[in-house]
Amino acid sequence: MGGGPTERIPMVVLGGWLGAGKTTLINRLLRAAHDERIAVVVNDIGEVNLDAELVAARDGDTVELTNGCVCCSMGESLALTLRDLVLSERPPDRLVVEASGVAEPDRVAAYGDRRRIRPDGVVVAVDAVDVIRRAADPTYGPLVCRQATAADLLVVTKADLTTNQAESARRWCTAVAPGTPVVVASDDDGWVSLAFGELDVALPVPGDALDVPVAGATWTTDGTVDVEAVVDVLEAWSDRLLRAKGVLTDRHGWSVAVHLAGGRVTVDPFAGSASGRLVAVAPSGFLDADRLAAALDSTRSPSRSDRDLDQSTTGGVSQPC
Repeated sequence: MGGGPTERIPMVVLGGWLGAGKTTLINRLLRAAHDERIAVVVNDIGEVNLDAELVAARDGDTVELTNGCVCCSMGESLALTLRDLVLSERPPDRLVVEASGVAEPDRVAAYGDRRRIRPDGVVVAVDAVDVIRRAADPTYGPLVCRQATAADLLVVTKADLTTNQAESARRWCTAVAPGTPVVVASDDDGWVSLAFGELDVALPVPGDALDVPVAGATWTTDGTVDVEAVVDVLEAWSDRLLRAKGVLTDRHGWSVAVHLAGGRVTVDPFAGSASGRLVAVAPSGFLDADRLAAALDSTRSPSRSDRDLDQSTTGGVSQPC
């Protein structure tokens, strides 16, 4: 496939609630790229834990991959980022856009110059562990359901963690979005071919925007941290946080990605330099930034100073996690 002047570049949007496993799906999409050059647009490339063997080089907001694909940050404007990609000297064969966890993926799919970009479907990650509880939430449930109904393909994630909940999540998908294909990510990567051109896709017609009140805070550190202590802090705050993630340096000098999603904290190796930044997202009015900062400050190694925790509150945060 080529991105020539007479052939539009297909664009897939990958959506799903905070911590649903979108990065895992991005890695699997990139592994299945074969001869296509895919450009993946994410919220913040510094926080995306790409598989180490896929990374060839990092340069600012762009990561070049060993298979010829590229991953880049969205920047201040998705429309401008897409324009720069399709008008570059070597345009990609395919675009994949990661929507924020509090975004409506049908609205994201409406971006882009239709003369050069062809909408090729919305794929939504559904967290088997958390989706039913989250969908029942009076504040965030409407968005979780909206994300599912906007999908052309629903991919149930984290099924390896819970067999019973995975089946319940599959039934929930069928009830909320009847007629939409539902696959389980742990089965195999057969869903990738569906995402790459085998979906029955209509042009996106976004509905009215939803107001999703969340608060975000960013904690930064210049040095190393006790990762086990960070995990303890996040577990203690798990009932007040919707999501947290960061790339930190442990006491041995290794970069690690720390995630809180669905009340569960995980730590994984990170291929690249640590940003020293941890982002937390909570329901509006539930985030005591000073107390969280103090708790996280206690995890840092001695003789290092931390910058302040920056807090922002919005009715519709565009790019958290």
